Amino acid sequence: MSDSVLASVTVPSLRAARAARDRLSRAGFARNSVEIDRLDDDAFAVSIATRPDNHDRAERILTGSPLGNDLREAGQAAARHLQDNRSLALGLAALAGFALFGLMRRD
Repeated sequence: MSDSVLASVTVPSLRAARAARDRLSRAGFARNSVEIDRLDDDAFAVSIATRPDNHDRAERILTGSPLGNDLREAGQAAARHLQDNRSLALGLAALAGFALFGLMRRD
């Protein structure tokens, strides 16, 4: 890319750097174009070369909330766990149904 600009952010851990790379790839940026460089023991730089019209979007994604990413990962792990354990999912659904029925029958 001859007319590209660099969007980058410094994060405190390798886990946070990988999360930023994953956010970029989910947003449609090429995963192999994201660079993760170690600055020192406590910092990593995540950068991507992109077109000028995508620079602001890439900066927003890079500085996105790690809490949102953690919640998304936890939700995906829970969904995988429930898909692997159909009987557990059925039991939880039945328990929720009984709880709702009990709440609705209160007079």
